[in-house]
Amino acid sequence: MIPSKKFSGYAGAICLLVAAFIACNGKASEKESLPLDTPVTIERFDRELPAYVQENDTAASARFRERYAPFFPIYCRQILGLGDAPDFREGLNMFLTHEAIAQLYADTESRFAGDSVWTTDLRQAFARYREQFPQSTLPRILTHVSGLNQSIVTIDSLLSISLDCYLGADYPLYVQRYYDYERGLHESNRIAFDAVEVWLRTVYPYQSKRNALLDRMVYEGKILYALTALFPDANVYRLLGYTDSQAQWCRDNEAEIWHQVVARKHLFNTESMLINKYVEPAPFVAVLHAESPGRLGRWIGYQIVSRYARDKKKSAAEMLGTTDDAGEILAESKYNG
Repeated sequence: MIPSKKFSGYAGAICLLVAAFIACNGKASEKESLPLDTPVTIERFDRELPAYVQENDTAASARFRERYAPFFPIYCRQILGLGDAPDFREGLNMFLTHEAIAQLYADTESRFAGDSVWTTDLRQAFARYREQFPQSTLPRILTHVSGLNQSIVTIDSLLSISLDCYLGADYPLYVQRYYDYERGLHESNRIAFDAVEVWLRTVYPYQSKRNALLDRMVYEGKILYALTALFPDANVYRLLGYTDSQAQWCRDNEAEIWHQVVARKHLFNTESMLINKYVEPAPFVAVLHAESPGRLGRWIGYQIVSRYARDKKKSAAEMLGTTDDAGEILAESKYNG
């Protein structure tokens, strides 16, 4: 709950992406998934939780816990760290009445009271997902307040969004919580991007026996390729959160970027620290250039995958479902920067 110092690392740096408690070996469970003709709805767990804490009717409390299973106990145990009490009331009451959390809750409610843009974007994206990935399933979507903890959580076929992680780059608590290069990723217009991305990563987890940089870049490229299909009005630079100047830097230096990756023999490097420097949020890619935007490895992967998919006429679903070797995709794409 709202630590005072800044932090880094993949899950933390975006608050953002995958802090996921995933069942079924990383795959979304189909047993409780929503039928294809079910409208995409968003349930405001965050708005109903305070009433649960004050509820004196035992049966009503039980119905609340049943309605929000399996999210409720995981929210209390893993996200808030409230231990293993049967109904978590005491811990939840302490959480909700903590001065900083009460202010965060109030600010979240105020910020999202009349904002329907992100809900529209999210519904439209999942409607496209239902059309373009007909063999996949839709998640049940909730919202919660985590105290600036995990921003997107997946549990089986459920996805929950921590709205307090999207109060805008200038929100005062974010100055303490995030580095400057991270705060722009906490605008409400990124909720739909992040939620859909996490769901794609849940349904199509990264798998590689070799785990070289190329393998990871191609996987990241597939995710971005799918996101451009699900958000047709957003280009890859917007999805990555790049500024106009960062996007232009990528375009101006694409050939040199690729030359450096190959010349430094990074492409087939399997060192996790080096791979992370290419794909995780950071002010720049330290192993390349101080002016390069962070997560440049994802952008390179997108260039490779989009060329391959365009040449082979493959859809986003086909790309994420393909077992083609990353080296084969690179060769077939004829990408050379």
